[in-house]
Amino acid sequence: MQVEINDPRPPYAQVADGLRRAIQTGELAAGTKLPSGRDLAKQWGVALMTLQKAIDQLRDEGLVYTQRGRGVFVASSDSRPPIDDLTALRETVEELRRRLDVVEERLRTGDGAST
Repeated sequence: MQVEINDPRPPYAQVADGLRRAIQTGELAAGTKLPSGRDLAKQWGVALMTLQKAIDQLRDEGLVYTQRGRGVFVASSDSRPPIDDLTALRETVEELRRRLDVVEERLRTGDGAST
């Protein structure tokens, strides 16, 4: 599982398409916990933010869901958690927390782009 450099799609779309295909074919069954973001990013050869954008897209499509403190899981049509205002708010806060973690890690390791 690697992104193709000659593929016209952006890397996050390639990752999302690959994971979507694995979910649709049953390779990733409903209820399966996805590997950590860092592990998936490493498998696909992309940055953590690129991987997160792919996961966000799949979450928006209802193919995966996040359980705080537990990880990202493959959803099934009959087991998707109901989306209400509080759930949507929690997911937004969780996404912002993940993004902040990435920024803080970049600052610690000096990987941030300098101006």
